[in-house]
Amino acid sequence: MIFARLLVLAIGMLTWSAAREPAVAAAPVCAPYTKAITINFKTLAPKPVYNNRLSIQGIRSTFREHTDPILGPHERALGITYAQTSYSAEARSSATTVKGGYCVYLTGLDVTFGFKSMDVYIASEFEPGTCEYRSVLDHENQHVAINNGTLKAFAPMFHAEVQRLLARQQPVYSANAQAGMDIALTNVEKGMSKVWDQFQDTMADRNAPLDSASNYAATSALCSNWNGMSAPQPHQRR
Repeated sequence: MIFARLLVLAIGMLTWSAAREPAVAAAPVCAPYTKAITINFKTLAPKPVYNNRLSIQGIRSTFREHTDPILGPHERALGITYAQTSYSAEARSSATTVKGGYCVYLTGLDVTFGFKSMDVYIASEFEPGTCEYRSVLDHENQHVAINNGTLKAFAPMFHAEVQRLLARQQPVYSANAQAGMDIALTNVEKGMSKVWDQFQDTMADRNAPLDSASNYAATSALCSNWNGMSAPQPHQRR
C-alpha cells in the first residue's frame, strides 16, 4: 500500500513537471532542392617520379617512419613505391533565411580523387643500366601499373557514388549558415567512406602477390651481383 502511494506520487510529480516545461519550438521545414548540385570531378594520376639517390639504409629509414600496418615495416627493401592516395571535396552553397536560422543548400562540389604523388625509389647501390637496377625498377613499375589500373577502375565508381549521394542530398537547417554547409559536406564525406575503403583495400590486395616470397626469389634469380645481400625485397607502400 505504501509502495502504491509512492508510485502514484511519483507519477503525479512527473506529470506536474511536464506540464510546466517550456515547449521547444520545432525546427523550420526547409523547402526541397529545386536545382541539381553541380559536380566537378577530377582524377589525380601523376606520372611516377623516380629516385636513385637514397641508399638501401636511407630507403629503409625513410619509410620506417611511414609504416603501413598491413604490409609492415620495409626492413629489407631495396626499392619501394610510395603512392600517396588523396580524396578531397570543396563545396559551394547558398542559404535561405528562416525563423531562427538558415536553410542551407549545396550548389556545387569540386571533388578530386586519386594520387597526390607516385614516388619510386631504387637503392643507390644499384646503378642505372645494371641487371639489379633493372630488376628492381621492373618490379616497382609493376606496382605503379597496378596502382594506376586500380585508380582507373575506381574513378568512375567514385564519381557515380558522389552523384548518387548528391541526388539524395537534403537541405540542412542550422543557426549558422557556415556550420550548415560544413554539416552537409561532412554527410557527403561520410557517405564516400565505403567506396574509399574499397579502393584502398583493392589496391593493397592487387599489389600483395608481387611481394610474395616466390616472386622475390624469381627476381633475385635474374641477376648475380646483389653485393652479398639477400634476395631483393621491394615493397609497395600506399
